[in-house]
Amino acid sequence: MKVSICGVPHRVIECKDDFDADIHFGLIDYKACEIKINGDLTSEMKDSTLVHEMMHGILMHLGYEELAQDEKFVRVLGNEIYRSFSIRFERE
Repeated sequence: MKVSICGVPHRVIECKDDFDADIHFGLIDYKACEIKINGDLTSEMKDSTLVHEMMHGILMHLGYEELAQDEKFVRVLGNEIYRSFSIRFERE
């Protein structure tokens, strides 16, 4: 699956055993244009994690590097966008 972040395509990859599920559910690699998501999560958690990682990417691409690294800000913003739009994670 691919998503567009500020016009830049990013590949979304489900990974196994790459994350400490108590701390991280996913990550964005800005340089490789990839988002990795813990494949062991529920569908809802994958959706929410994808939105969260996309928020990091959007903020970084728009030049808000400090906000992009503020996990609390990204978590709150991502959660509210996810809940507001009910974005669903589509599997390849």
